Amino acid sequence: MTTLTTEISSIQIKVLYLHFKSIKINADIERINSTYNGNPESSETIKGKGVIAFDIIDIIALFENYNSLVGDIYNFENVGQKLTPELRNELGALRKSTSKWKHVRNKLGGHLDIEPIQEFCANYNYNGVFISNQLEADFKGVLILQMIAAAINSTLNNSKLFDSKLNLTNSEDLNKLILKINEDWKMCLDIFHSLIKFLYDIGKVEKLKSITKNDIGLIKF
Repeated sequence: MTTLTTEISSIQIKVLYLHFKSIKINADIERINSTYNGNPESSETIKGKGVIAFDIIDIIALFENYNSLVGDIYNFENVGQKLTPELRNELGALRKSTSKWKHVRNKLGGHLDIEPIQEFCANYNYNGVFISNQLEADFKGVLILQMIAAAINSTLNNSKLFDSKLNLTNSEDLNKLILKINEDWKMCLDIFHSLIKFLYDIGKVEKLKSITKNDIGLIKF
């Protein structure tokens, strides 16, 4: 059966997109951590490092994309039937871990619906306009972490991500979240190498038979 199919190229493009976006987020986090390493209680440090919360939300959204990638691979007959047992197990583990985050993502990513925000404000007794001299620091250092925590805590019955509710303004709980995200995100990063090698192995010989050396390189694939 032919392997020269848009199934291979489309999966490869989606894998490349997700991987390099993941690398970009990782680089952004490293840059922020290295830039803002002064007094952790200063408003500038809080505002600077608080941007990492947006990266956390982006990672949670990426989990759903990696989850759909696994579904795409299983649904593509020409590719799916060639999966090795090892890669099938790796994809299954990735699908299981990322599926737990979809409930959280629905609260934070995609459309930023006002209803969950209203629920969040009601739960924290945030009524009326915020009176603050450091609104940006308060938002990035407290409010957005509380929003993430609210999304996680309100979906625990479905996600089973943690044994108990988190308070992300508490450093111990924040570290617990970061460790869990890193654990699942590592699986996303690792799948890149496995999939790229697999696609290359099943498609290389046939592809080379259909092209010349002039077709290899930038733009010409």
